[in-house]
Amino acid sequence: MLTVEDLVDLALRIKERASSYIGADREFSYTSAGGDTARAVDEAAQEELSKWIDERGSHPDVLSEESGLIRGKEPGVLLIDPIDGSSNADRGIPFACVSIAYSLSYSLRDLDKAVILDIFRGDLYYAEKGSGSFKNGSKIKVRKFRGTPVIYAPCQHDDSLKERIAFGHIARRDLGSVALGLAYVASGQIDALIDLRNNLRIVDLAAGLLLVKEAGGSVYLNHIDVKGLERSFSIVAGAREAVKDLLIPHLKEL
Repeated sequence: MLTVEDLVDLALRIKERASSYIGADREFSYTSAGGDTARAVDEAAQEELSKWIDERGSHPDVLSEESGLIRGKEPGVLLIDPIDGSSNADRGIPFACVSIAYSLSYSLRDLDKAVILDIFRGDLYYAEKGSGSFKNGSKIKVRKFRGTPVIYAPCQHDDSLKERIAFGHIARRDLGSVALGLAYVASGQIDALIDLRNNLRIVDLAAGLLLVKEAGGSVYLNHIDVKGLERSFSIVAGAREAVKDLLIPHLKEL
């Protein structure tokens, strides 16, 4: 079974391998398994992931945004976006990360370990089920709800989000990496992350979900099972006081 240390080692290797391509502004004509534009920074990150898989020999299933599903012989599944926020990374915009989660099964209720590594600042977020969430070795908690909420909320198609928010004025952000946004929620820098477009992939969310849960936050999703790289997820995550009035019927608590 994979350990948190295994995930940290993989994240550090990917960061190091991809670092030469940060700010390279190199897009390719093909797309990733997840359907996004492939970039040099993505390709480098995936090459390091493939090397890690080959070196291990035996591994769990690996679902990667870049390569899709790679079957393994060990229990569980590794859910990874080698570079989440690769458009930012490609242009040198400092908001992108390596996102890795290990689940004991294809149910998100079995998320067991998570690592998010900020590839610009080097901040390392990690969690293990039942053991809390940490940033650079220090325990983190979601922010106690007070004042004007800062919410990571990508623009909705009909922008109906504003009609659901019951606590008045908010400071709204859309920073280009949902995974790192969830790490910010877990560490109390952002009050909540809300995306109701049914347009997120599980590899963008999995690690951050466990971080928020282990940091004392609440997480609500429209799907609990992992079924591939389809863009089909909606999410509300944050301190319970910040998200309790945003719950809508089709979201389930994780």
